[in-house]
Amino acid sequence: MCACVLGYDRSVLTDEAPTRDREALLVEFLAGIDEDAVARRYREDDGLIVLPSLLPAALVDEMAAEARALAPTAYRKRVPFVRKAAAVHHHPIAALAPAMHALHQSPSLIAFFSRVTGVSLAHRDPGEAHASALYVYDEEGDWMDWHFDECGCPPGDSFSTVIGLIDDSSSRLEVETRREPASAPTRAASIHTTPGTFVFFCGARGYHRVTPLGAGEVRMTFAFTYIREGRSPGGIYDARLRLGNALIYFGLGHLFRR
Repeated sequence: MCACVLGYDRSVLTDEAPTRDREALLVEFLAGIDEDAVARRYREDDGLIVLPSLLPAALVDEMAAEARALAPTAYRKRVPFVRKAAAVHHHPIAALAPAMHALHQSPSLIAFFSRVTGVSLAHRDPGEAHASALYVYDEEGDWMDWHFDECGCPPGDSFSTVIGLIDDSSSRLEVETRREPASAPTRAASIHTTPGTFVFFCGARGYHRVTPLGAGEVRMTFAFTYIREGRSPGGIYDARLRLGNALIYFGLGHLFRR
C-alpha cells in the first residue's frame, strides 16, 4: 500500500521510529530552564521571548531532517507587496514529520508557556491548514511583509511560536511590539533563526516580518500557534483566516477545506 497523504509521498522521509522518547527529552530539557526568568522576560519585553536554545539538540536535528525532506513538496506563493516564499501546511506535517508534530503537540511545552504567560493555552483545531506550518525560503528575494498573527481569533487570544531549523542566510525575523498607541515604548528585535532558536510572542502585539533572502541562501522555520483555552475562530475572524490560507499561503483549495 502506498503511504501517501494529500499528495505527499511518505517515502521522502525516513520512516524509522526513534529509539528515544521525544516528550521525555522535552520534559528533561525544560526542567533545566529558569521558568521565572522567562516569565519575567515575557512581561518586561511586552510578550516577546527569544530563546537561543529552548529545545534538545537531538530533537532540532530530527526536525531539520524532516524539513529538508518536506521542502521539495512546499507550495510556493508570490503575493505582490505581501509575501514570496513556500510553505507546507499542517496535514502533511502531522502525518509525515513526527518530530515536528511531537513538538507541536507536546503537553510539557504548552504547560510551560501557559505558566509563563499566565494564560491557559490550547491547540488550534487540527483540521486547520495553519495549525502548524513549515516555512521554506530558498529562492533569492523570498520575504514576508509586516503583519500580525490573528489566526482567526480576536486580538490577544493567539500566541505564536517560530522555531529555527535551517538558516545560513542574511534574512532576519524582525519583531516589533506596541505599535499602538504610538506613544507607548516599542520593543524591537532582529532575530537570526539559527537551528534551535525559539521565538514566542502574542500574535496581536508582535508585529513582524521576514527580510529578503540573499542569493544562494536557505532559511526554514517551523511555526505553530496556541490560542486562549475556550476560544476558536468564528465570524469575520474565521473568514479572514480561510481567505489568508488560500490567497497567501496554501492555494485556493484551502478556501473551504477543514
